[in-house]
Amino acid sequence: MNQNKIPFNKVDQSILQDIAGQLVSNHVYVCQSMLVDELMKKEVISFDDYENYYLSDEQLKKDYDVKSDEEIQELRDNGSDVNEIFEHWVVSDWLEYQLEKLEEPLLKTDYQTWWGRTCSGQAILLDYNIQELAYQYSHDERLFKKEVA
Repeated sequence: MNQNKIPFNKVDQSILQDIAGQLVSNHVYVCQSMLVDELMKKEVISFDDYENYYLSDEQLKKDYDVKSDEEIQELRDNGSDVNEIFEHWVVSDWLEYQLEKLEEPLLKTDYQTWWGRTCSGQAILLDYNIQELAYQYSHDERLFKKEVA
């Protein structure tokens, strides 16, 4: 019997949430938003320590449906090229690497690296990028359909 992975957009949401929950419990450690805010206020760390704080040209084109360099520059001039960060989380080295590849904001300092989460008010396991990573790296049998060869 062959097993083919069910396409991401066809997987039942409860299964995605379950495997994303496993990823979160193994790789997302602690929220330190208040600590980061205090360190910023005391100028121990700064916005200059962020990677992927500003959206790339490709992200701007996708998010704002713009085509020309002039439109991109206008977004940059208006400050629309910034990732709005709501929370700061300590994550595993593996997840940090995956988030960096996804161009998620990371606050990298001599003290700690934090993932700058760009949404809030919902469980992390509901974040699209987290669900997609969980799907990509999971070998949970529920993600596969069995076909007779």
